[in-house]
Amino acid sequence: MGIHHVAIAGGSGGLGRTLTCELCKDEEIHVYVLSRKSKPPLDLASNARWLEAPYDNIDELSKLLDSNSIDTVISTLTPSAPEVFLAQDNLILAASQSASVNRFIPSEWGIDSSLNDEHLPLSFKTAKLSSLALLRQQRSRLSHTVVYNGYFMDYFGMPHCPSSMLPETPFIDIAARKAAIPGSGHEPVSWTYTQDVAKYVRELVRSEDPWPAETLIEGDKVSLNEVLAIAEQARGGVKFDVVHDSLDALRKGKISEIPAYVALYDTFPKAVLLEWMAAFGVGIVTGVFDLGGDLLNDRYKEIQPVKMRDFIWMCWEGR
Repeated sequence: MGIHHVAIAGGSGGLGRTLTCELCKDEEIHVYVLSRKSKPPLDLASNARWLEAPYDNIDELSKLLDSNSIDTVISTLTPSAPEVFLAQDNLILAASQSASVNRFIPSEWGIDSSLNDEHLPLSFKTAKLSSLALLRQQRSRLSHTVVYNGYFMDYFGMPHCPSSMLPETPFIDIAARKAAIPGSGHEPVSWTYTQDVAKYVRELVRSEDPWPAETLIEGDKVSLNEVLAIAEQARGGVKFDVVHDSLDALRKGKISEIPAYVALYDTFPKAVLLEWMAAFGVGIVTGVFDLGGDLLNDRYKEIQPVKMRDFIWMCWEGR
């Protein structure tokens, strides 16, 4: 296997930063971070190359990929605004017309957003699906795989775990000992720590085998009630204050607030955050976050992803 030249769009923050740090550990992978900014943050991995990306110009972006011999593009652009989807669309088209790029991972992650609103009523889903459709149209030129890893486990360890993710506390506020559980709380949910996601993505990059249309990664599968019980035990056995939101209420965008949501309103507008959390709650109750199918884990058994119990105890024991 030769050297792989990998460009990571959004590689300086969030999941992208975690991927950058992990892939930079491999001497056979040269990592290039694509960004609109002209200069990298001071604490980015020292061996990551920084490329200012002209996302608005497909031809220039394609030339940038070719001039750095990029063979694999990974997008971790956060779906926060229409211009983000346009940037990924242009990156897809630039990669498709590039002479050097032959593989692409889009910014899907998490779970399958193609499901109907009865299962996942997300407002930004239409633009996201359009971007994926564009990528599939390039299949004769670009090999691609969509990575699904369930919910990120990081959110239950913050601020006590190493993570580059922005804060988000899904349903159980461990610090405040309060929870707003969607549905019964018995539904199984797939969770993966971003550092483990990065380890599996590294193996995808290194592999010379054809990529499947979908790649499933799972660190652990536990229900929210199980997460709650683990958190209560880790925090000394004190019971949390718990409410349950019905599926009907969640589908109407109604969700009980917990202190962790309120703390994020300066970063995410209240209406947007609660809409997202209600939609994710619908997804949990309807089984969207329960990954089913062949896992990449089974192919790389040497990677031992952290389990939810160990993760929460590591982050919260004695706190």
